[in-house]
Amino acid sequence: MSDRYYKKYVEKMINTNPISIVVTRKKKVDDGYEGYKEIKIILQEQVVTIYNKKRQRHTIADKGITYYVQNVPKLLATSDADIKEGDIFEHRGKTFRVAFLDDYLGICKQAELEVI
Repeated sequence: MSDRYYKKYVEKMINTNPISIVVTRKKKVDDGYEGYKEIKIILQEQVVTIYNKKRQRHTIADKGITYYVQNVPKLLATSDADIKEGDIFEHRGKTFRVAFLDDYLGICKQAELEVI
Protein backbone atom coordinates (compact mmCIF):
# COMPACT_ATOMS: atom_id res chain seq x y z
CA MET A 1 0.00 0.00 0.00
CA SER A 2 1.12 3.51 -0.61
CA ASP A 3 1.92 6.18 1.97
CA ARG A 4 -1.20 8.08 0.91
CA TYR A 5 -3.39 5.38 2.45
CA TYR A 6 -1.60 5.58 5.80
CA LYS A 7 -1.56 9.39 5.79
CA LYS A 8 -5.33 9.45 5.20
CA TYR A 9 -5.77 6.94 8.02
CA VAL A 10 -3.75 9.15 10.40
CA GLU A 11 -5.77 12.23 9.37
CA LYS A 12 -8.97 10.28 10.05
CA MET A 13 -7.69 9.32 13.52
CA ILE A 14 -6.78 12.94 14.29
CA ASN A 15 -10.20 14.16 13.11
CA THR A 16 -12.00 11.86 15.55
CA ASN A 17 -10.76 14.07 18.42
CA PRO A 18 -9.03 17.15 16.96
CA ILE A 19 -7.29 19.55 19.32
CA SER A 20 -5.84 22.92 18.30
CA ILE A 21 -2.64 23.79 20.14
CA VAL A 22 -0.30 26.75 19.99
CA VAL A 23 3.30 25.61 20.41
CA THR A 24 5.97 27.67 22.15
CA ARG A 25 9.59 26.88 21.29
CA LYS A 26 12.80 28.15 22.89
CA LYS A 27 15.52 29.19 20.46
CA LYS A 28 19.12 30.17 21.14
CA VAL A 29 20.20 33.39 19.46
CA ASP A 30 23.69 34.91 19.34
CA ASP A 31 23.94 37.85 21.73
CA GLY A 32 26.94 39.42 19.95
CA TYR A 33 29.33 38.79 22.87
CA GLU A 34 30.33 35.18 22.09
CA GLY A 35 27.34 33.92 24.00
CA TYR A 36 23.69 33.36 23.41
CA LYS A 37 20.32 34.25 24.80
CA GLU A 38 17.12 32.23 24.70
CA ILE A 39 14.01 33.67 23.12
CA LYS A 40 10.53 32.17 22.97
CA ILE A 41 8.95 31.69 19.57
CA ILE A 42 5.19 31.17 19.26
CA LEU A 43 4.38 28.98 16.27
CA GLN A 44 1.21 28.69 14.23
CA GLU A 45 -1.70 26.71 15.53
CA GLN A 46 -1.33 22.94 15.04
CA VAL A 47 -4.17 20.40 14.85
CA VAL A 48 -3.30 17.19 16.70
CA THR A 49 -4.92 14.61 18.92
CA ILE A 50 -3.92 13.68 22.45
CA TYR A 51 -4.63 10.29 23.94
CA ASN A 52 -3.55 8.23 26.95
CA LYS A 53 -1.58 5.05 26.50
CA LYS A 54 -1.14 2.55 29.30
CA ARG A 55 2.47 1.57 29.82
CA GLN A 56 3.42 -1.37 31.95
CA ARG A 57 6.77 -1.77 33.64
CA HIS A 58 7.92 -4.56 35.83
CA THR A 59 10.72 -4.89 38.36
CA ILE A 60 12.27 -8.20 39.25
CA ALA A 61 13.39 -8.50 42.86
CA ASP A 62 14.20 -11.32 45.27
CA LYS A 63 10.62 -11.42 46.52
CA GLY A 64 9.06 -11.62 43.06
CA ILE A 65 7.99 -9.44 40.17
CA THR A 66 6.34 -6.07 40.79
CA TYR A 67 4.23 -4.50 38.04
CA TYR A 68 3.59 -0.77 37.58
CA VAL A 69 0.92 0.53 35.23
CA GLN A 70 1.09 4.16 34.11
CA ASN A 71 -1.06 6.30 31.87
CA VAL A 72 1.23 8.20 29.53
CA PRO A 73 -0.20 11.10 27.50
CA LYS A 74 0.74 10.89 23.83
CA LEU A 75 0.30 13.16 20.84
CA LEU A 76 -0.42 12.18 17.25
CA ALA A 77 0.14 14.66 14.41
CA THR A 78 0.52 14.62 10.65
CA SER A 79 4.01 14.49 9.20
CA ASP A 80 3.97 18.17 8.20
CA ALA A 81 3.21 19.43 11.74
CA ASP A 82 5.89 21.76 13.12
CA ILE A 83 6.55 19.97 16.41
CA LYS A 84 9.96 19.20 17.95
CA GLU A 85 11.26 17.76 21.20
CA GLY A 86 11.22 20.36 23.96
CA ASP A 87 8.21 22.26 22.58
CA ILE A 88 5.66 23.43 25.14
CA PHE A 89 1.90 23.91 24.81
CA GLU A 90 -1.20 24.17 27.02
CA HIS A 91 -4.36 22.10 26.89
CA ARG A 92 -7.25 22.00 29.38
CA GLY A 93 -5.35 23.92 32.04
CA LYS A 94 -2.25 21.71 31.89
CA THR A 95 1.11 22.57 30.41
CA PHE A 96 2.75 19.83 28.35
CA ARG A 97 6.30 19.40 27.07
CA VAL A 98 7.17 17.13 24.15
CA ALA A 99 9.54 14.64 25.78
CA PHE A 100 10.14 12.19 22.94
CA LEU A 101 9.21 12.59 19.28
CA ASP A 102 9.22 9.89 16.65
CA ASP A 103 8.64 10.46 12.94
CA TYR A 104 7.20 7.32 11.35
CA LEU A 105 8.61 7.18 7.81
CA GLY A 106 7.21 10.58 6.93
CA ILE A 107 3.64 9.35 7.56
CA CYS A 108 2.98 10.83 11.00
CA LYS A 109 4.60 12.13 14.16
CA GLN A 110 3.97 10.55 17.53
CA ALA A 111 5.22 12.05 20.76
CA GLU A 112 5.30 11.22 24.43
CA LEU A 113 4.29 14.16 26.59
CA GLU A 114 5.16 15.14 30.11
CA VAL A 115 3.02 17.38 32.28
CA ILE A 116 5.01 20.30 33.73
